Order: sequence, then structure tokens, then C-alpha cells
Amino acid sequence: MTAPVLEVRGLRKTYPGVLAVDDASFAVAPGEILGLVGKNGAGKSTVIKMVAGLVAPDAGEILVDGEPKALASSHAASVLGISVVHQELALVPRSSVAENVFLGLPYPRRAGLFVDWPELHRRTREVLARLGLTVDPRESVDGLSVAQQRMVMIARCLAWEARVVVLDEPTASLTDDEISHLLEVLRQLAADRVAIVYVSHRLEEVLGATDRVVVMRDGSVVADLVTATLTKQALVAGITGEAKASESQTVHVDRAGRPPGAELLRVTGLTRAPALHGVDLSLREGEVLGLAGLVGAGRTELARVLFGVDTPDSGTITVRGKDVVLRSPRAAMRERIALLPEDRRHQGNDTAQSIRKNTSLPTLRQHRAVRWLPRPSAAKERAASEEMVGRLGIKARSTEVAVGTLSGGNQQKVVLAKWLVHGADVFVFDEPTAGIDVEGKADVYGIVGELADAGKAVLFISSDLPELAAVSDRVVVLREGRVVAELTGEQVSEPEILGHCYGGADAATSA
Repeated sequence: MTAPVLEVRGLRKTYPGVLAVDDASFAVAPGEILGLVGKNGAGKSTVIKMVAGLVAPDAGEILVDGEPKALASSHAASVLGISVVHQELALVPRSSVAENVFLGLPYPRRAGLFVDWPELHRRTREVLARLGLTVDPRESVDGLSVAQQRMVMIARCLAWEARVVVLDEPTASLTDDEISHLLEVLRQLAADRVAIVYVSHRLEEVLGATDRVVVMRDGSVVADLVTATLTKQALVAGITGEAKASESQTVHVDRAGRPPGAELLRVTGLTRAPALHGVDLSLREGEVLGLAGLVGAGRTELARVLFGVDTPDSGTITVRGKDVVLRSPRAAMRERIALLPEDRRHQGNDTAQSIRKNTSLPTLRQHRAVRWLPRPSAAKERAASEEMVGRLGIKARSTEVAVGTLSGGNQQKVVLAKWLVHGADVFVFDEPTAGIDVEGKADVYGIVGELADAGKAVLFISSDLPELAAVSDRVVVLREGRVVAELTGEQVSEPEILGHCYGGADAATSA
């Protein structure tokens, strides 16, 4: 067997309250394409960050050519021949293809002073030719397609003479033809003795492109298998594993079988390319609708459309039986739709401001001391925020402390507080328990149940599938921007949800 160019041994990484990676080990050899799979939260992204030099492991080691290496930065990893193409493309906007390809490398110079642009463009064309990409090196990357931009990122790896290329969800938002071309490029790189680590939720691609597959579950490597011996169903089973009790499964939202009320929200044929395609769903009073899907499925994109951040290309949004056009968050707020975003620190709160000021943000007008004076009354704001602190159990010395000093769970409660003051009827929770400890999670589940009991409608988006199964009345599953399943009753379980996320349940049904 060829000696591995990259090996990870016993990697471990913890964050407050979370064991992200636990004793992960695998290796990849020159010319090999290794698939790395696992459900959201399995630890794949953390392993990638450690290999890329972005995060230091708490334990374990990373070996390059059999030698342990300390990867203190992404530059250190690049110097050793390890390059990562992240799902979020790290391109410099308004800069040329050539400048992006050779980013971080010394440019050729004339007389030791001036950039030799013709030579830089020549070198860029040579690298692009290896990928079958014929774009002009002088062209701005802003004008390229997503597939071309991804190729530019891979070209940067080649410019750095990478011996290991890690690709994280490389085919997200690509067409079938673009995917075929990318996979052909990867096979050519493997033929040139480049080691490829291919991270993807698209199991058909993993099975068709890789030599081996490493499966991660709950932060650990649970299988390392030769691809030729695998079926899609077996791979889904490996990713899912045995149904196990978890923290979230011990917390159930008991609404005593309360039947849902009138329909509050309906989405019909909602499309926003390339993320959403003909999405249909409905949400009723007193109901918690879970929204499941893997990375790139379109969950957050749907939340943004419902809150008016993004405008759909087509389709209709109906609120209380009336078709509405949500061109802005203000329009969504008028329809009493609230969003608790995934990034609560940067999008949900102004963390430099106090609890009082954050709580009143959507309702400044109603907190005015004098109706005609556009300035809120601190006393009115304080009364409203203190009521919410008590109602939601926000742990803080006073409502004047900066939100950024609070725990993640209490920050999430502040986001919710402002929408309760606003009087929203439809609540969209996007990953509401991410980074929150067990006690904070239990508080969120309780709040969701109280909202439903009060006749509010909740769209609950979560990558934690046991959690999703515990709190939801129904679950809609998105895959690649399309609704592929709606689960009710006993169907609402982690294995059933995950099977539809990967398409395994569909395959099983059709077999």
C-alpha cells in the first residue's frame, strides 16, 4: 500500500458544552480520492478546519509524509501542500482571476519592483488549462459562474503545488454538466498523484467518484470502507447508526395533543434560484413545523425569503388567506412574521447594545415618550424589557447590560423577547439551539411549546435531528432546494428524517 501523504491520528476538539471531534483517525494516499461523509454535526467541518490549520486540536496529531506537523495557520498548511476549498468560496471580489489564483504567492516581478502582469497571466493560463478552464486571467471573478469560481479556487490549490486538496461540498449550486466536469477534473488530479478528500452529502457522487469512504458520526470515525463494496442504502445506514437517546430526545414539548388551528402561512411554488425550487408548505396556529435538510438544502434561504430579506423569483406567500409580497423585513413584520436567525450574534442582536435597546428594536415607534417625537422612552423600553427578562428567564444583572456579555442561550432569548414585544404570530427559528448548553436548550424547547400553546405558528429549522423529532408536530424535508417528504405521526423520527435527507428513504421506497 502506498504510504499516506496525510494522516490524522486521534484528533479531538471540544468547545464549551460540545465534544465536536473525538478520537478521529484516517489517512489518504497520493492519487487517492477519499470520501468523508456524516450528517450535520458529525464533526467533518471541525476536522477540515484542523487539517487546514484554522483550528488547533486539543489532542491527537496530523502527519504529513509520516512526520507530525503543527499547523498553526492556513499558510502553514499551504506550505506543506495542504489546500482546502471551502463551500463558501474565499475569492477576493472585484479582483481578476489571476490575482485570485496566485493569492498569497509572490507575483513575478520586473526589475525586482513591478508586477510582471503578462507573466502572471501566462502562469495563470497554464494552471487553468490543467482544469479545462478557458476564462481570461484578466477577467474579474465577479463575472464568473459559481462553477467557474470553484475552479478558480481549485486552480489556487494547484498554484500552491498542493499535494492534498480537501473539497467541502464542492458541487453545491452546480448543474449536472458542471458536476460531471468537476468530477472529471478531480480524477485527472488524482492521476497526477494529488490526494483528494471529498466531503459531500450527495452520496451518489461520493459512491461514483471515490476510492474509499470514511464515515463520521457523533465526532468519531465509525467506518473506513472501500467504495466498491458499498451501496447507497448501506452508506445511509452507516451515517445514521443506531437510534440513540440524546439530550434533545429527553425533552419533549407536551401540548396535550392540541389540534392545530387555522392556517396562518402557506408557501406555494416558491422558487429562488439556485437555492429553492417549487417549495410548498403550510403552517397553522398552534403548530410546530420542523424543517429538515442537509447543508445546501435551502433551509436558511427559505427563512430569508419568508422574512423578506431575499425576494423569490416566483411562487406565492399567503398569510391568513391573503397573498402577500414580502420585499423587505419591514413588510414581513407588518404581516407579523418574525425570524430568529442562525447567526444570532451578528444578525439577531446588536451585541454592543443593552438588553433594553435590543428588545425594543422592532417596536421603537410604540415606545416613544411623545408620539410625534421619533425618540423612544427609556422608561417604556425598560418596562417592556424587564417584563421579558422575567417571562423568559433571561439571566442578567439588569436590562442595561450589553447582550454580548450574555451566554448563547440568553442571547437567543433576547432575540425572542423583541418579537414577543412586537406581537408576532409566525416565528421562524433557524438553528435556535446551536452552541447552547443543555439547560439553554431545554429553555428553548419550553418556549417553543408555550408559543404553540398560545396559538402561534412555529417553523423550527434544526440540524439536530433528534431535537427536530422531539419538538415538531410535522416535519418537511428539503433536499437540494425541493420538498422531498412531509412526515407526520410516527414517521417523525431521526432515521426517517435522515433517510429522506439523503434520499435513502426514497430509494428504499422505489426499490
